[in-house]
Amino acid sequence: MLSAYGRAWRTVRGSRAMTLLALITGVNAVGNGLYATVSALYFTTVLGHPVSLVSAVLFGAMTLAMAADLAGGRFADTRGPREVFRAGLLVSVIGMAAMLAAGSVAVFVLAGLLAGVGQGLCMSSNVALIRRAAGADAVLARATLRTFLTVGLAVGGLAGAGVLAWRTPGAYLVAIAVNLVSFGCCALLTGRLDVATLPGGGVRRAAGLFGVYRDHRFMAFAVISALISVHNHVLPFAVPLWLAVTHPELTWLAGVAMVVNTVLGVALQIYANGRIGSGRGAVLSFLLGGATIGASYVVFAWMAHAPLTTAVVLVLGFVVIYSLGEIVLAAGAMDLQFRVVPAEMQGQYSAAFGTMHGLASAVAPAVLGLIVTSGGVSGWLVLAAATAVLSSMMLVVGRTFEFQPVG
Repeated sequence: MLSAYGRAWRTVRGSRAMTLLALITGVNAVGNGLYATVSALYFTTVLGHPVSLVSAVLFGAMTLAMAADLAGGRFADTRGPREVFRAGLLVSVIGMAAMLAAGSVAVFVLAGLLAGVGQGLCMSSNVALIRRAAGADAVLARATLRTFLTVGLAVGGLAGAGVLAWRTPGAYLVAIAVNLVSFGCCALLTGRLDVATLPGGGVRRAAGLFGVYRDHRFMAFAVISALISVHNHVLPFAVPLWLAVTHPELTWLAGVAMVVNTVLGVALQIYANGRIGSGRGAVLSFLLGGATIGASYVVFAWMAHAPLTTAVVLVLGFVVIYSLGEIVLAAGAMDLQFRVVPAEMQGQYSAAFGTMHGLASAVAPAVLGLIVTSGGVSGWLVLAAATAVLSSMMLVVGRTFEFQPVG
């Protein structure tokens, strides 16, 4: 375990580009964590916009983010990921500046849509940027940056909790301004990154905006991963609702669950990625992670009719099992996103992968809400079975892959 962390540390410290990427990831995550925590109440209580308008703007921002991700992935491969990533950060700066003065409906809509475009441009270009900067250590580098991301989001979330406790318009404005400054600082740091416009071989091979979708093997992997990714909404969305329905006196455990999940993720993600040494190992990691997440749903369903003390134990057991599954699943998925993708097309493949996950993310709250309100224990068991079946399908898909060197 220590060897994996030592290698991760050398990966970050041994390259000026990776050191800058780690700093950029952490700073940006703090701002995003702060913004995510306070934005909903800022939109509705400080700016005074109705929930219906906020929901429509957020949906439009998500749609534009997916479109910008597709375009950004292609440009990252043909013009260089640094330029696209920096453009996304600068668009986000403009969006946050508009958000500070978004009292009118028109300005609020513009600010929200700009934020979506900025987010989309940063998504797949970031993955391509990591591959160009880290080379053969791209998988472990991404796991290391994911750890920086998790810590930064947690710090930003804690700061956002302070803003929510303060409850003054000024505190909300400061939070938005901090996010703006974080984007600006990251844009400046990105300008100092020294990475190749093209990957090591210098080959430029663009598949066309939708060409990647004709790679049926990769898209099968992307769809399976996206369907399983419903789990990303379980802790922040479904857990507090399920606790409120089954054991209202235990709703406070939802916060504990988030803390435990964060701590385990920070402690074990690099180790999990470091254990994977081949494409076959990545497929097995994905399978094991998905099956473990499915098993955690069974434990969570079990607590519905358990006595109070037993329910506490089961919830904590669920969080640990779920978190371990999430870590192992993420390790396999991150590895495969590099190992089955040509280096010169990393941005386009990452954009296609992200699009599938974006669509799944859009419907996940509705699916989980239906399970909590109508499905009950049976709903969780069905979700567990579906997750296990989807995970096992990777054994079939994995046999068709032609694994490539990451460097």
